[in-house]
Amino acid sequence: MRDHGRSLQAVCWVVFASGIIRGYAAEPASPPRGPFGHGLLENAQGGMADAEFFLSNESCATCHERQAREFQGSMHMAAHNDPLYRHLAEIARREGGDEVYTFCSSCHASAAVLTGAIPSVSDKDLAPELKAGVTCDTCHLVTALKGSQGGWREEGNASLIIEQGMARFGPLADLAENRLHTSEKRDFFARSEFCASCHTVIHPTSGLRIEHTYGEWKQSIYAQKGIQCQDCHMNSVEDAVKVAETLEPVVRTGQSAVDTPSRRIHPHFFVGGSADAERLANGPEHARMAEARLKSAAKMAIAAPRSSAAGSDLRFEVAVQNVAAGHNLPSGVTELRRIWVDLHVVDGRGATLYRTDKADGHGDFGSDTLWFGALAAGASGQPTYKLWEMQRFLTQRGIPPKGTERKTFTTKLPSQVVGPIAIEARLLYQSAPPSIVAEIMKDDAFVPKVTEMATARVSVEVE
Repeated sequence: MRDHGRSLQAVCWVVFASGIIRGYAAEPASPPRGPFGHGLLENAQGGMADAEFFLSNESCATCHERQAREFQGSMHMAAHNDPLYRHLAEIARREGGDEVYTFCSSCHASAAVLTGAIPSVSDKDLAPELKAGVTCDTCHLVTALKGSQGGWREEGNASLIIEQGMARFGPLADLAENRLHTSEKRDFFARSEFCASCHTVIHPTSGLRIEHTYGEWKQSIYAQKGIQCQDCHMNSVEDAVKVAETLEPVVRTGQSAVDTPSRRIHPHFFVGGSADAERLANGPEHARMAEARLKSAAKMAIAAPRSSAAGSDLRFEVAVQNVAAGHNLPSGVTELRRIWVDLHVVDGRGATLYRTDKADGHGDFGSDTLWFGALAAGASGQPTYKLWEMQRFLTQRGIPPKGTERKTFTTKLPSQVVGPIAIEARLLYQSAPPSIVAEIMKDDAFVPKVTEMATARVSVEVE
């Protein structure tokens, strides 16, 4: 057995006595409230929170080595510092003011909002621990959910009550005693409503559900079978695939903290579709896992005739099935995330007979492209990706859990065509259009990865 007494006492002293994370460059003020502003985030003790009670991830890693290792490089960890988000957040601050910036930060940097550092302190002057994104304490200091008290009567818009003190909350009660914190059970840690607190985003004035992954899940077979967000997204890709196939949770055992008995554990990977995690969160392993998850999420099929006459119309159907996501494909910020079918038809000599227009991930899609995502509009009716401007969706299309979307295509075969005809359909994913990334990030812009989620091929003989 290791003797952690001295190191834990040192951590306690640093965090709770010295006030190391009081790195303010200005005296914090109460964060703004109102339609935008504080969201529903609340300090259980009332007023502003005390920065001294928010432990750093490094402090937690002293005992919880496995969780820290799994969490490292996740998009949760980079929630505040992800370069794409940072540029967009600063646009929100300039155009929407402190209320809009604080609304976003209520989930992306909860500790900074609760302590009043956001919006009072500029980002460059924030203490590192206050802009560390979603930290261990962002979740494990949550003592209750309050969505039922909000105007929309559902979890969302940071509907979290955080309680300061020595207690850390979680889904289990039988935890080993330690000198750094006490432990208390909260059942909502194992329910999707907890995730919905931040992954449901409702426009405070228009009521538009900008992100509504929870609502998609709630209507699915996953919810009917009791499968929660945590059962897939906290686990490894392999376990998530098993959950989708069996609709039963995968239970893992191991150590929750160093030098403690083996028991049921909860992995802390938090992987979604962020294939750009290496660039945005310094998480190469999370990027690899995200790509693997994307490639496991869907299947494709092409229904075409066995043969077709030269000079005739060749008709065929492309089907895309959501096989392993408990929400729509895509989900979340669907006004940015997009999935589409790159369709290519060639003759026996390799000459192109048909190709979907602009389906390379660098421009807008042509009218013939089968794509999934959303286009939002502001009050003027013009498209916008800025959540504070959104009033309605011009178009929304997603593939529901275990659902299938289909589209029929027709191409005219030349009279002298040489067979066989090869039809290939590739399902592609990108976290944001390069044109929007360029508008948001200017000189810092990059081209988001295009991930091939699934592919289908068929051959048609020429009569």
